Amino acid sequence: MLPLDREQLTAAFDADEDLHIPDLKDVHWSVLDYFGWVHPSGHLGFVVLQSPNDGQLRGIRMTREKRRAKKPRMEMCSWCHHVHKANGTAMFTVSVRGSEGRHTLGNVVCKDLDCSLRVRNLMQPDSFMRETLYQPAKIWRMQMTMHKWLGRANQL
Repeated sequence: MLPLDREQLTAAFDADEDLHIPDLKDVHWSVLDYFGWVHPSGHLGFVVLQSPNDGQLRGIRMTREKRRAKKPRMEMCSWCHHVHKANGTAMFTVSVRGSEGRHTLGNVVCKDLDCSLRVRNLMQPDSFMRETLYQPAKIWRMQMTMHKWLGRANQL
């Protein structure tokens, strides 16, 4: 992903929102497929990515709900397939564009939206279920899963 500044990130979203964009000075843009962050309240997630359809930057606002299991169990992210021991994922829902908020689609994703780093083994701890798939294929699979979900929501 190409380096972005605050103005570009803000412009990627349709409406004026309280984005709380994190500090960008320590971001390693070359290893990111998208830039994602969670609002300090913990209830919103934001993703900025380049649309595979037209190449424009798109900002997607998602609602985040932490998953609380009755008993600890392993959880797997649907984007990067990283297996977390417990409380490592959250349910993110996105509103289908054109439905005026009547329809939403949900997906279980790493709670900090750091799938790009996990797919490249740049985050610790490592997954509890190792894959033998080589890294470029994992990156491609994550991008296709993400684009398919956001495409179904008419966000790309």
